[in-house]
Amino acid sequence: MKNELGPDAVREAFRRRRGHWNDDWEAMLAYSPAYVAAYLDFSAYVADRGTLSPKFRELVYVATNCTPTHMFEKGLRNHARQALALGATPAELCSVVATVSAMGIFSYLLIADSVAALVPGAAANADRTAIERVKADHAAWFGNMMAGSSAQLERAGIELDSDFYACWLNFAAAPVRGSHAALSVKDAHLIALAVHAQCTQLNPEGVRQHAAAALAHGASADEVLDIGRLISSMGIHAMVFALPVITDLVARGG
Repeated sequence: MKNELGPDAVREAFRRRRGHWNDDWEAMLAYSPAYVAAYLDFSAYVADRGTLSPKFRELVYVATNCTPTHMFEKGLRNHARQALALGATPAELCSVVATVSAMGIFSYLLIADSVAALVPGAAANADRTAIERVKADHAAWFGNMMAGSSAQLERAGIELDSDFYACWLNFAAAPVRGSHAALSVKDAHLIALAVHAQCTQLNPEGVRQHAAAALAHGASADEVLDIGRLISSMGIHAMVFALPVITDLVARGG
């Protein structure tokens, strides 16, 4: 898209490529049509490629807006509304949110890894049979453990308290099990990948864990990459948040 387009052309192109328009973009348009045009090219890149459906893209945005590290209600409302308009069900929206709610396990894993390093032999008396059973359950959900820091965290977490990790695995898998389930396992891992990779979280261990799991459950490399491409544009929330404040201050004379 050419940056020299005027406001009307930018607005029309935005509606065509992103499928919606709201007051936030209108305010940005008043600031700079070139800025909105550049943002459109950036944010519509994944939509133009087509590896993720319009509905699933909105579900990903629902996930990133409701994470405990972001909790941006305006964005959540906008994208949930658009997801519903594209055919998402309330069960799908709730399954997305339930998937996000399992992201807190890394609080335990980081501490377990520290204990394993600081207290040698802390897991010496652990039930090896229970540990192997939980590792097998982990592999069924995520795929085999990889080498590296994410696998180190997982092993420490399982070996120091396999019962607790088993409880978390059951919680994490709940959105894709039972009569209420509305996501595939692959899609649940893509959702979880998005919330660990988003700019308000940036958890490399979670990214590796869920990228591997999504691939193990049938995602293509392009689908995984498109999650990263899609959510990279959420830095726009800095402008969504700040522009009305600046506009108000200017109108009031400081």
